[in-house]
Formats: sequence, structure tokens, C-alpha cells
Amino acid sequence: MKNPKRLTVAQRKYLASMNVNSENWLISKCTTDEWELVHRYTGQVKVVPAP
Repeated sequence: MKNPKRLTVAQRKYLASMNVNSENWLISKCTTDEWELVHRYTGQVKVVPAP
């Protein structure tokens, strides 16, 4: 797994519209089709569609 990065403001707003708490998630992979998020504390991986 790559080093996850903090979310940008636009990414935080998009995740808030999907009812995801952006404070607990880091972005690991960002493609044009989907984003791979990693939970900050548990390491759980979540894939969400890109806007």
C-alpha cells in the first residue's frame, strides 16, 4: 500500500455529500473512476466512485 495522504478541501466536501466523515479517512489511490480511502485508525479500505 502506498503512503496515504490527507484530503484536499474539494475532496472533503465531496465525501461530506456522501455522508463519510472525512476526518477519519486518508486517500491512498485517486484515479478518474474511483478513490481508494484508508481509515486513519483501523486501516480499513473503502472504495468510492470519483466525482
